[in-house]
Amino acid sequence: MKKIAYKEMYENEMSHAWYIATRKLMIKNITKYLKKDEKILDAGCGTGGTIQFLKKAGFSNIYGVDVNKDAIGYCQKRGIKNICIGNLNNLDFKRNSFDAVICLDVLYHKNINKSTALNQFNKVLKKGGILYLQEPAFDWLKSEHDKVIETESRFTDGEIRKLVQNSGFTIIKLSYFNFLLSPIIILKRILEKLFVKNRKTSDVYRQNRSVNFIMLQILYLETKIIENFNIPFGISIICISKK
Repeated sequence: MKKIAYKEMYENEMSHAWYIATRKLMIKNITKYLKKDEKILDAGCGTGGTIQFLKKAGFSNIYGVDVNKDAIGYCQKRGIKNICIGNLNNLDFKRNSFDAVICLDVLYHKNINKSTALNQFNKVLKKGGILYLQEPAFDWLKSEHDKVIETESRFTDGEIRKLVQNSGFTIIKLSYFNFLLSPIIILKRILEKLFVKNRKTSDVYRQNRSVNFIMLQILYLETKIIENFNIPFGISIICISKK
C-alpha cells in the first residue's frame, strides 16, 4: 500500500464504522472456536488496529506480521509487541505453532501469491486450527481506493472456496458481507469511474460522526443476519475454515 494509506488507516481504524463492525464480526466468530489465551497470528497486521480490537475482547496471545516497515512502525506507536516484518509468501514461524490465523483484506494485494500464502497459513496452524479470511468482492467493483492501496484482484465466493479447499482447509462458513450498503457503494464506484481520476487518498478517512453512526448500525444489523444465514451478495467476503 502507499504511505498515505497506512497513515489514514492508523488515524481512523479504531473509530471508522467499517473497521469496528468487521472486527466485531470476526471476534464474534472466532470466539466460538478459541479460548482467550490461545495463540493467534494476524497475517498482514497493517497498523495494528485488529490486534487492538482483539486485545479489548480479551485475547492475550496475539502475534502480528506485515511486509511493510511503515505498518510495523505504526504498530509500535500503539505499543504492540510480538510483531515483525515478514512476507506471507514465506512465513518465518514454526510449523503447527498457532491456534488461529486471521487475514483481513490482505490476499488481494499485489505481490502476494494467494495459494502460497494459504499454504503458509496451513503450515503454521495446529491441526484443528482456525483460519479467518475477509476479502473484497468482485473485480468490477475496483475503484480509486483499490489503486491507492495497490490491490491486484478482488474475489468471488467461488474463488475463495477453491483457494481455501485447495490449501487443505475445511470450510465452516462462507458468505458475502456488506450487502445492505452495497447500492450506495456501487453508485459511488460508478460515479468515481466517470468523474474521478488518480485520487491520492483511500476511502479510509474521518467521516461525519452522524454518517459513521448510521453506517455502524446498518453494519451491526448485517452482522446479526450473517450469524444465521449466508448472504448471497455483498462488497466483501468472509470465510471461516479449519485445518
